[in-house]
Amino acid sequence: MPGCIPILIAQSASVPLQWLDVLVLATSVVGVTAFGMWIGRKEENTTDYYLAGKTVAWWAVAGSIFGTNISSHHMVGMMGAGLKEGFAQANFEFGAIFGLLMLCYFFLPFYRRMGLYTLSEYLGRRFDDRSRLLYSITNMAFLLIQMVGTMILGALTIATLTADSDYAISYELAVCLLAAVAAGYTFFGGLKADIFNDVVQSVLLLIGSGMLAVLAIWHPNVGGLSGLLERQPEKFHVFFEASHPELPWSGVLSGLMVLHLYYWGTNQFIVQRTMGARSDWDARMGTITAGFFKLLIPFLCIVPGMAAGYILAIDPATESDTAFAGLTRELLPAGYGLVGLVMAGLVAGILSTIDSMMNSTATLFTFDIYKKYIRPQASEMRLIWVGRGAMMLMVSAAIWLSLYFGQTKGGIFNRMADYNAYLVPGVIVAYVAGILQPLVTRTASFVCIVAGPLLSILFEQGAYHGFDHQLQAFHRAALATLGCYAVLVVVSLATQGERDNEREQFTWSRFKGRRQEGQGPPRLWWQNDKLWAVVLVTCTLSMCWFFR
Repeated sequence: MPGCIPILIAQSASVPLQWLDVLVLATSVVGVTAFGMWIGRKEENTTDYYLAGKTVAWWAVAGSIFGTNISSHHMVGMMGAGLKEGFAQANFEFGAIFGLLMLCYFFLPFYRRMGLYTLSEYLGRRFDDRSRLLYSITNMAFLLIQMVGTMILGALTIATLTADSDYAISYELAVCLLAAVAAGYTFFGGLKADIFNDVVQSVLLLIGSGMLAVLAIWHPNVGGLSGLLERQPEKFHVFFEASHPELPWSGVLSGLMVLHLYYWGTNQFIVQRTMGARSDWDARMGTITAGFFKLLIPFLCIVPGMAAGYILAIDPATESDTAFAGLTRELLPAGYGLVGLVMAGLVAGILSTIDSMMNSTATLFTFDIYKKYIRPQASEMRLIWVGRGAMMLMVSAAIWLSLYFGQTKGGIFNRMADYNAYLVPGVIVAYVAGILQPLVTRTASFVCIVAGPLLSILFEQGAYHGFDHQLQAFHRAALATLGCYAVLVVVSLATQGERDNEREQFTWSRFKGRRQEGQGPPRLWWQNDKLWAVVLVTCTLSMCWFFR
């Protein structure tokens, strides 16, 4: 897709991609694929395939959560957002800490003690199959949006980085190759292959992005972090004014937090990593460790994007998503394997996200649709093969949409958040209220989830036609969340006859007292996950205060 490669960026490197760069990239991709297939060679039942046999250590949970979350929409999209918007983009990372801690200490006790495969199972047990099915459909749509954005940004960057060389890869071919490699080892290896590949890919990602970040921030035109602070003091703030079109402080502290709560607490493809942990402590400690890695992202992606404005002649409005490719070609000499190493980090991030989305989609479809409605008595192996078929359908849809929307220009990261904000409010309200309030009924949960997208559109169109105002996505999400809760309460009060004592056992007040067997021996003081959670919160608040 030649129109997707800005001529300016394609001409920025004096030396095109060389054979050593290609060798480094190819070796990493082949190695990751082979490793994933080897890891998953003995997946014999659904617990092995979908929950990694519940044997995953804390460090693997951490690497998998980080690798699953960080992809091209971070390395490429967030770097472009940093160029366009500034340091306030870091709210996506700082707010993630809130979401991760809510997962650790609020959601996980329910998920793990109930022995869930899919998060929709909670809604099924607390309410009924209507809410469970709606969640699955909503989450699969959410994952598809994420996957398409990841593939678009990744393929555009690969096409740009390989342009003008003997190893040029077109946008279309890059999309197909990324999908094929991720599908290859996920198809055979399941969650265990995903998790351990994510750990390896996280290391590659940190090396590649770290090297590029150092070269960009300490470029002579930038002068390090202090130099950038002097040049762009107006952009080095965590919070922008409430009228800001992309990152208003009021939306960041309301609607964006709703998105974080959904993404980290009730999103199948993130939470599935913790459900495969070998113990509750491993799940919590891995999640908290991933939070520390998340605090690196502003300096690996956002700040280098801000520096790109002083290194590249680039239009932030239309070419912001080419900043990663431009810096790579401008700062790294080809022929020494360094470009290949950075590309390996990018590809690793893309694969670790795509594979996780495929596995989670397979899990949702297999248990919430096929096993529930089509063949309840299906064998273990049949369920595994059905999941593999669901993966292929998901990948095919993502490839088609990535090719169709491949001409998208600039700001894809924030656009993905905008689209997802339509889906999230009703689901998160039903989840949280269902856990906290016994009075919530089955019909109320169903109506609430349906109301989420409808209220989002209603508020958006009402603001536009009634007040001639373009409602910002986070404000829209916050209003829709409040509206969904109002709907939930009204419908619950009108249907109190549906209340079921058996279903209400899955509420916080009644469920928190249950103890899970097999917690393991006492741990040393420095292994206390709550201690590290406090340290994580302190680091996050300190960064927010410094860049206030």
